[in-house]
Amino acid sequence: MDTNFIELEFHGIHTMDPDGFTCAIFRWIDGNKILPVWLDEDDALKIQAYRAGFSPRRPTSHELLAESFTRNGPWVSSLRIVSHFEGVYMASILTSEGEEFDARPSDVIMLSELLEVPISADEEILQQTAVFLSDEDLEAYFGITVSSTSDDEVVFPESASGDAQADADFQQLMQSLGVTEDDLFVDPDPTDGTNEGNTKAPDSDDDPSENR
Repeated sequence: MDTNFIELEFHGIHTMDPDGFTCAIFRWIDGNKILPVWLDEDDALKIQAYRAGFSPRRPTSHELLAESFTRNGPWVSSLRIVSHFEGVYMASILTSEGEEFDARPSDVIMLSELLEVPISADEEILQQTAVFLSDEDLEAYFGITVSSTSDDEVVFPESASGDAQADADFQQLMQSLGVTEDDLFVDPDPTDGTNEGNTKAPDSDDDPSENR
């Protein structure tokens, strides 16, 4: 049975304080759903450096790989997130000749940047793990501004409280990023030190830094 892959928008690397866990943020355009993928800190820093315009004096392994892929014409037909198990995502590189190679998500992200090939994900994975965010929450938490291309005006509620499923999805995402409801609505009074550094990190049993 053919698997349906959906193209995603990549919205960079986000570091979650106070522990510095890093994740890549993808957006599934339909329904404004977000797919956070935890990455190893070193890999995340390499991706951030490349996106910021840093160029090493010697080619990196990803640059050498990308050059070999394009030496005799376009060879990579797609980059995919193909499976998910207990918080760990697996990816693959599909060639124009139909061959498929296993890869880490960080590898396909870097190759996507170098080759300008978008990343797609198995629709079943998106249905299981992507979470809904309103346009307001996308901008507030991740700096993602969504421009509507529809002629009809789309009106979002001031909060997700009018939609039980949206509330559940949003809470799931915030928990995965180590943010509790108390963190979102804490009194920002600087004279009150009781809430300082009150960002909750992910449980030690689900340490996202292990999901590479």
